[in-house]
Amino acid sequence: MTTQELKITIHGLVNETDDPEILRSIYVLLKKLLATSTDNDVVGYEADGTPISADDLVASALEAEEDIKNGRIVSLREIKAAPGPQ
Repeated sequence: MTTQELKITIHGLVNETDDPEILRSIYVLLKKLLATSTDNDVVGYEADGTPISADDLVASALEAEEDIKNGRIVSLREIKAAPGPQ
């Protein structure tokens, strides 16, 4: 099957379904694959599927390191003592 035939077949199958879970799954899969294929710098994903680049990961680690150096931390004891979501 050619690329064009695959596109037409996939498009037809997508148009045949009204199931939001299937459509969401297809969307997430394509979004992740396209992001990965266009950005070889992807090292991971956020919980919502957003790609994380190597630069973002390094920046986050450096920010966390600065927070620790400046005492902007929360102890495990404080986290456990905090009230949960309401």
